[in-house]
Order: sequence, then C-alpha cells, then structure tokens
Amino acid sequence: MSETNEPPEETPAPAPAAGRVVVGVDGSPHSLRALDRAADEAHRRGAELEVVCGGLSARRSAYPETEADRERMRQATREVAVGAADRARERVPGLTVTAIGLSEPAADALVHRSRTAELTVVGTRGHGGFRGLMVGSVSLRLAAHAAGPLMVVRGDSPEPGAPPGETVVGLKWEGATEPVEFGFEAARRTGAPLWVVHSWIYPMLPGVALRLSPREPSTETKRAEQFLEDTLRPFRERFPDVQLGAEQHQGQAAEHLIKLSEGADMLVLGVRRQHRRLGLQLGPVVHQVLHHAKCSVVLVPVA
Repeated sequence: MSETNEPPEETPAPAPAAGRVVVGVDGSPHSLRALDRAADEAHRRGAELEVVCGGLSARRSAYPETEADRERMRQATREVAVGAADRARERVPGLTVTAIGLSEPAADALVHRSRTAELTVVGTRGHGGFRGLMVGSVSLRLAAHAAGPLMVVRGDSPEPGAPPGETVVGLKWEGATEPVEFGFEAARRTGAPLWVVHSWIYPMLPGVALRLSPREPSTETKRAEQFLEDTLRPFRERFPDVQLGAEQHQGQAAEHLIKLSEGADMLVLGVRRQHRRLGLQLGPVVHQVLHHAKCSVVLVPVA
C-alpha cells in the first residue's frame, strides 16, 4: 500500500443499536483473546458481536494513497475479520456476528464505533506492538478516547462456559457512579461476587509523618466508610441478589487495585478525560492499572 499525506478516510457511524459489542482484531494472539472475551460478553448480554479489523495508520509519503491501495487494504482486513468472526461463532454457537474490514486506521475505526457500542473490547497489543510493551498504542488511544465502556483484555482466555471470577470496582469520585453501575450489572449477569473499594491517602506535608493508632479510626477513615455506604445504598436496593463486599483502603490506589486484580475476572475503573498541554491524557492510576493488572480492565467514562 502506498503511503500518503492525506487524512484517513472516515466511515459513517453505524446507527445506534442496543446490545452491540464491538471488538478490534488483527489476527495477533492478544486480539484473539480479546475476541474470545468479546464473544462471551455478547452472549451474556444477549447482544450482537461486531468484529472490526482496521488498516494501518497513515504515514507521511511523497506518493498519495490511491483508491486501489485502500481497496487492497479493505480486502486484507476483511479476510482477518471474517476469520475472527468464524472463530467467535464456533466459540458461541448461535451468536449473531458481523465481520467488518476497513482501510482506515484501527484506532480511528474503534473510537468512532465506540460511540454507539454497549461495550468495546481490545487486546493489550497487536502485531505492531514492541515485544516489551505492556499495552499497545491502539489500546492506549482507545483508553483515552473511547466514548463508551472499554474492556482491555489481559490474561488467558477462559474455557467457554467457565464460571467467571470476582468483579472489582475502584470508586474514586463522589457522584461518579457509572463504574459502580457497570460492576453491579456485570455481577448480576455472571452471578459472581462484586467487590467495591475506595482508596484514599492523607495529604502529604514535607517533613511531616502522621501516625494514628489503628484502634482509633481517623475522621478520614469514617468519612471514607460513610462515602462507600452512601454510594452503595441505592445499588444494594436495586440489586439485592448481588453478593457485595466493600472496603475503604488507606494507601496508594493503583498498588492496591493491582493486588486485588489477582484472581479477579475484571477490574472496573471510572475515567475522566483530562485535557492537558500534550493532548487528551489519562490519570496515573489508570495508566498503572492498564500496564500491570492481572485481569481484564474496564474503563467507564464518567461525567
């Protein structure tokens, strides 16, 4: 395919569809694990699965890209998407699966389609990733720009029909209950336990070390416990069958969440898009969890 200075083509956004799971594939082992997980998620939700394979990112070149180049790319990506769709149908018989091959860059295509998807699923990295890289560029771009819930699949694919593990939700902001809602819905579908954690730290002052007796809860500890109770009360009433556990944790959030991810099925975090000098970025906790969690990570946009 020729390289080009022209902006990548943009496909029209699909019509809004309830119960639609979108997964990005490129034929790599990471993307096939994401495909397996996406098929399972679509089955649990009673949703359709849309398998998308995008092209390469546009690069600067003295030679413009031609329509013939784009058509060759569409044919190549469609072959990958069709093969992945066949795998999904074998894993979940009866699942409605659509295969889509595009010439536009994969990240652009998935960001675009996330606007109308119930869930978008990607692997940690694909064919283009460096061997030592924990999370690839496509996954990181989706993490920063996806319009709806994004699942970054980590770990091995479970056997079809295997019972899922615990769902862990990290709760940070007051009023930002979207990740809690996602966690409760996931736990209700799977029947697995739900664990909600709120981490906090004392404000650090230079040269000052604050020590409290573990037998005397601090005002901050009581405030964190009350925050958890107030946040979870309406969800306990709405989801009485969900097995729920909760804790307030004094300490670094990322380290504790990564520890909780061991043996969990998924770890759910809320994300607020942060506009900074170098563009749209994610917070440090999300970055650390994406790179080091032992289970799949779900990022849910919050207002």
